[in-house]
Amino acid sequence: MATACAGLFTFGVMTSFLGATLPELSTRLSFDLARGGTLFSFLYLPQIPMVFLAGPLIDRFGKKPVLVVGFSFCAAALLGMAYAPSYAALAGLLAVLGLGGCSAMSASNTLIPDLYPENPSSALNLGNIFFGLGAIFFPGLVALLTARLGLQPTLWLMTLLVAGVAVVALAQRFPLPPRGTGGFDWQAVRRAALDPAVILLAWVLFFYSAVEISTAGWVRTYLEQDFHLPPQASKTLLTVFWIALMVGRLAASQVVRKVRGSHVVLGASVGAVAGLLLLALAPNAVVATAGIVVCGLSYAPVFPTTAGTASTYFSKLFGTVFGILMTLALLSGVVSPPAIGYIAKHHSLRTGMGLVAASGALLLVTQFFFVRYERRRFLAPKSVTSEE
Repeated sequence: MATACAGLFTFGVMTSFLGATLPELSTRLSFDLARGGTLFSFLYLPQIPMVFLAGPLIDRFGKKPVLVVGFSFCAAALLGMAYAPSYAALAGLLAVLGLGGCSAMSASNTLIPDLYPENPSSALNLGNIFFGLGAIFFPGLVALLTARLGLQPTLWLMTLLVAGVAVVALAQRFPLPPRGTGGFDWQAVRRAALDPAVILLAWVLFFYSAVEISTAGWVRTYLEQDFHLPPQASKTLLTVFWIALMVGRLAASQVVRKVRGSHVVLGASVGAVAGLLLLALAPNAVVATAGIVVCGLSYAPVFPTTAGTASTYFSKLFGTVFGILMTLALLSGVVSPPAIGYIAKHHSLRTGMGLVAASGALLLVTQFFFVRYERRRFLAPKSVTSEE
């Protein structure tokens, strides 16, 4: 479990890395804001095909090699960035970082259900707290280290951190999946991709990713434009959102021990819609702040509990199923924030936040249909899952 949590923490570090170091990188390599924004595409776009491929690789070769190779790629990319001579070289290294980080994230998330098959949703909620710790608190540490040591030594320290996780993982013995080792074959992948339960869960994560990424990406601008909050105040409230999400996952790790995971996600979806409506219709910053806290707490259990549900019903090919789920989640992350920006440009950002609330409503409807389907297929007496 410690290795999986370290992997998720390190992936959180990778996620926040570019934003934390972009000012120093732009100064060193002399590129403008437009080209700086393009770098995020180099980091995130390669993750879409990689997260799909990582699943079958995990089912075929196991979690350990995918985790070790993924973090080795990350370490090599970070070390290369310390000496990158040009913008083009930096862009290529960011693509390598995205590929490696995505592979390691997939391996870490699929390892946890093997360790705790009796209640994977609880363990995944706990494990994903470490992702938040890496993503939230690491940028401040990077800024401090860069100011005191410079960018190159900071990148060396990051390289040692990531390489250390890879070495620890290499030295450990990973458990086999509790219900068989599985194995990759195209027929099984095809059946999984066309399975109604997988399709419903994938759309749950599509709409969840839309609301989480759009909220995190636009809430500061929304607070500053519509409520005229100063930048430091909006930054603090964004941090409050992430802290609420981590607190919510800690609470959810206990709730799912007593309540079926799909019902927890359904209740969380109701809370997400309520929080988003508070945020989109808020007459003042106080109500908007309440909406932000409700959103953070409500979003918290959706991803890890949905992944835990998938691992319960598709344990033998969970790597492949997880890849399918995350492919739609990442696609949503690519299309949703720009859609909000387009609406904000032609109408208003408040209207754009209304679209986020609509995505939350679609999340609720999709999860409602999954709960009904789950009851009929998996929970009925003598039900037969797709793996049997």
